[in-house]
Amino acid sequence: MPIGIFCGFAISITGCASASPTVSGVIDRTAPAEDGVRLIYLGTGGWIFERGDDQVIAAPFFSNPGLLKTGLLPIHSDLDVVDQFMSRYDVSRAQVILVGHAHYDHLMDVPRIALEHAPGARILGSRTVKNTLGTWSGIGERVDEVNDIAGDQKTVGTWLRYGPGVRIMALRSLHAPHFEGYTLYKGTRVRALNAEPRWATEWLDGTTHAYLIDFLNPDESVAFRIYYQDAVAPPPVGFAPES
Repeated sequence: MPIGIFCGFAISITGCASASPTVSGVIDRTAPAEDGVRLIYLGTGGWIFERGDDQVIAAPFFSNPGLLKTGLLPIHSDLDVVDQFMSRYDVSRAQVILVGHAHYDHLMDVPRIALEHAPGARILGSRTVKNTLGTWSGIGERVDEVNDIAGDQKTVGTWLRYGPGVRIMALRSLHAPHFEGYTLYKGTRVRALNAEPRWATEWLDGTTHAYLIDFLNPDESVAFRIYYQDAVAPPPVGFAPES
């Protein structure tokens, strides 16, 4: 079974390249297979994963309000910037958008993308993700909450299906401290918001998750597996179970 492994900002696809993993400085220029996986980097922690008609979007973020504004002023999704970049890609058939945690740089642009660019996509994330999106975003009811079904390095979680060709398992993870053991904007939301957060401090992280993404063959075997983790965590936290 060819397995694709995606981790943070590094990608390694095994079983489908002509060069051995031990060979460096070699680019495989052979034409991609019809059933291959296409990876599109969106910047920050954002990606589009495609195989055939299946699409998964992970952590799309374009607004980037900057350090000074984030610390001192209200922030909001820059709709023009989001549309400018997302209009380069047809994600109208995307089945799901993955959200690792609810900080602004992972969640703030998701409402615009889900409403205008990926109108059929579910949102996969924590209870805090769901409650942060609340009633104001227009997509709160599209969130599939994973707090109680996530796996970890010792426990197999629940697979969620998104169409015939994709299944995803959330994995419990952590968000490493930003500095001196301190994590910014830490906390959980237990009630749904009815207004959009205005300050970076209001985008609480909630529980953090990594994800296993399986692209499936018609016989339900795994064609490619992608591990996605968009927050630094101490090993083995966030790892997938062996079985």
